[in-house]
Amino acid sequence: MSSFNRRSFLMTATAFGGLAGCGFAPVYGPNGRASVLREAVQLTAPDTREDYTFVRAVEAQLGAARTPRFKLDYKISTDKNSIELTRDQEIYRYHVTGEVDFTLTDQASGAVISSGKVTAFTAYSASESTFAALSATRDAYERLTVQLAEKTVAKILAVVGTSG
Repeated sequence: MSSFNRRSFLMTATAFGGLAGCGFAPVYGPNGRASVLREAVQLTAPDTREDYTFVRAVEAQLGAARTPRFKLDYKISTDKNSIELTRDQEIYRYHVTGEVDFTLTDQASGAVISSGKVTAFTAYSASESTFAALSATRDAYERLTVQLAEKTVAKILAVVGTSG
């Protein structure tokens, strides 16, 4: 009976150049796609709670700009809809959608490196308690904004990695 051993596979693949030959490289590694953007992306200053969360989440992935080579402009929009009602027609659950329109520009040349739109959604339950309702709402918007930031960075990295 044969069993798969991950360590043996990785050591064999590395020894024969299998992982390097197939183009595998960690995105956040020393020579990965993200190294070009590391601590080099200046984001538009946040105005809202969602903007602040977005900036914080992008900087968690790319680092705060120390030597700003790129400028990331973004616009976040959200929408909230009720999705479940009680028998008495009281709202029980909310569905929150969001999107970010973004443009990453090289500050020296003014060239647009990447632009596009990403979308995400989340949901939360309503509560009779004012504090619980406020907390659930804030948490949902924070989760949504973090998802949007992660998708934005992923989309940018896909372009940066193919353009050199």
